[in-house]
Amino acid sequence: MNEKLRRRTVIIVFAAIVAVLQCVATFINFGAFPITLTLIPIIVAGAVFGPFIGMIMGLVFGIVVAIMVVTGADPSGATMLAARPVVTISVCILKGALAGLLSACTYHLLKKKNETAAIVLASAVAPIVNTGTLFLCLIIFFGSSFTVMLAALTSLNFIVELITNVLLAPGLLVAIHNAEKNN
Repeated sequence: MNEKLRRRTVIIVFAAIVAVLQCVATFINFGAFPITLTLIPIIVAGAVFGPFIGMIMGLVFGIVVAIMVVTGADPSGATMLAARPVVTISVCILKGALAGLLSACTYHLLKKKNETAAIVLASAVAPIVNTGTLFLCLIIFFGSSFTVMLAALTSLNFIVELITNVLLAPGLLVAIHNAEKNN
């Protein structure tokens, strides 16, 4: 298999993992929102393939989240959708794209200095950007009382996501690098 086809195939597999994992994770809740385990393959894809692919993986994630919100599978998102549909769909897609892009940029800016620190920081950036973008949009578009309520409900969720990403993404990246060296 030529390298270009191999790269495209792996990127498509990452996108499928992101989509399926988010569909499954929609039903795993810590607090009001589903936990976003999907950030792990987004972080790793961005580290392996660069910021553009990180952003694309984030877009895939955001589109799946938007579909889950529209179908009612994500009740908190459905509440937001009822109040401001265009903003809600936009936020779903934007927060995913930014999380993928900025985590990949973090990794690629730091990897030559210290690859371990680069992937750990990138693993932290993704949930910070994902949740931070959501909170910023809640403050701007939904008002402070709505934001305070959702912030209280999502704090446990954010902590679980942050710890999960920081623990799992670096190990997955190391495994991928080791597999590449053996091929």
